[in-house]
Amino acid sequence: MKNTEYYNNRSRRIYIYFMASLTSLLLVGITLSPLTFKDHPIELLTQVFLMFVVIFALFYFVKKNNTFSKVLFTTIASLYVYIKFWTYPDTSTMYSFVAIIPIFTIFLYNRIAFYIGWILNILVGPTFVLLISFTELKEKYSYIALDPVGNILEFLSIQLILLFVFLQTETKVIALEANYKEIQQAKQLNSIGQLAATIAHEIRNPITVVKGFAQLFQKSKTILPDERYYVDTMLKELEYAQIIINDYLSLAKPQTDTILVTEVNKEILNVTDLLASMANSQSIGFQLNLNEMLYTKINPIEFKQVLVNMMKNAIESMHCAGYITINLLQENEFALIEIIDTGIGMSQETIEKLGTPFYSLKERGTGIGLTVCFNIIEKFKGKIKISSKENVGTTFRIYLPIWKDQSE
Repeated sequence: MKNTEYYNNRSRRIYIYFMASLTSLLLVGITLSPLTFKDHPIELLTQVFLMFVVIFALFYFVKKNNTFSKVLFTTIASLYVYIKFWTYPDTSTMYSFVAIIPIFTIFLYNRIAFYIGWILNILVGPTFVLLISFTELKEKYSYIALDPVGNILEFLSIQLILLFVFLQTETKVIALEANYKEIQQAKQLNSIGQLAATIAHEIRNPITVVKGFAQLFQKSKTILPDERYYVDTMLKELEYAQIIINDYLSLAKPQTDTILVTEVNKEILNVTDLLASMANSQSIGFQLNLNEMLYTKINPIEFKQVLVNMMKNAIESMHCAGYITINLLQENEFALIEIIDTGIGMSQETIEKLGTPFYSLKERGTGIGLTVCFNIIEKFKGKIKISSKENVGTTFRIYLPIWKDQSE
């Protein structure tokens, strides 16, 4: 957090220094301008006005740093450069300056601001060249009128280069952000694993003892109805505590010893049979489309854990009767398992948080189950994708590499 705050403050200081330097240059430019207020009052007043507007827009951006402030600064700065281009026809470098207007928006790291500036330049730049070349303005801008086609092509080439630079920069920034999130999540999971390894076994032993005595008491013939209710509740809560411990232990000690070539169809059928009674109790059925005979190399216990977790989530998300559709397909080199429910669905913001340790949509969820699922699938070179629409349903897509050498 301290490093992030340091670099944010440093970025703000750079913008402030840039703003001060830009203001100084703009003031010097107007002061030393060959135009006089007597001969060109409108041009100079317009420049002074726009100069202060540009400074205000930059100050507003530094303070707010949101999409609107970036778009505002981009638009006003572009307008200022265009007017300078028309005001000083003898300054040939202004045309080059017009061509690189979008470069400022690249460093704002905002897609909307860049494309507004870039599209504006694509439309305005060639229009300027054509207007100059076929009107009386060609006398003022002779360096442009001499080769209109060449100037337009050169201008468009610069725009393509800027687009390439922006896309590459954006891709690298997104990749860095993704890597940072993965590193943070790995650190968090490591902390959870250490905590689980230290505490889980110590908790499991007394829970086992208490559960054993509670089960003995439950079998007693002299137990009263009220007492039986309390014992049943106790056993239910102990079972829930056991599930939580197992989830933490899955992070602390992942099972990587037994890796086998596994028939995906068979595992799906086994899990649907296992969860059939749970689904039937809520008037929910499974629709299976397992047309492909596909194999993958994975730990079967962990694979079963992933399928159980995903299908249980699908069942629990459906508050009325319906079907959960499970498809098995081949997509390129991957076996694709689709688990589709017609439950309450999720927003995009919620989807992005799924898999984050301790984040759960359930009232009594640990927020560990899906984290374990993501880790297991990624460990075996697969991936999980989620799509959802509120009040329509959710689709979990599990991708696992296909194992083609079935001789093992």
